[in-house]
Amino acid sequence: MSIYIAFGSNQALGNIMPEALVREAAFALEEKNIAIRSRASLWHSPAWPDPTDPPYVNSVVEVETQMSPAGLLSCLHEVEAQFSRTRRALNAPRTLDLDILDYRGQVSTDAGGPLLPHPRAHMRAFVLLPLQEIAPGWRHPVSGQPIASLVAALPADEIAGMRRIGPFKADSR
Repeated sequence: MSIYIAFGSNQALGNIMPEALVREAAFALEEKNIAIRSRASLWHSPAWPDPTDPPYVNSVVEVETQMSPAGLLSCLHEVEAQFSRTRRALNAPRTLDLDILDYRGQVSTDAGGPLLPHPRAHMRAFVLLPLQEIAPGWRHPVSGQPIASLVAALPADEIAGMRRIGPFKADSR
């Protein structure tokens, strides 16, 4: 079974724009022995909850690692910090956001570790549309719903707000 991680950014880091930050974050994961197996396209999505904030660049990757879910989450937080992520307010703009969406189909509600699957991923166009690109047969580990059904249940305005902007390039630096 696969591990899926969501990427998001809507703030530049110096002169590094969000699209480049997402790509650089992928290299940072690989440097930590997290092998990226597949990458969805990069997408623009409107900022939420404040649509006047800059739009996000989002994507999803499939990875392979021997880390536990807690170890992987800790590693993702290290990478976010490497890219100057601050957690000053819930849903605030950020340089980098990395979330475990699904860890090999595991289900965990343990407050001491990552919540699996991600508790809101199934309601977010900016997660489901990229995930559907690389995992069209994915099913939600709790509900069992196929991704196509989850996408079909999204509000039309959320889907309309999404725009594919190009490939999540895997070329070297």
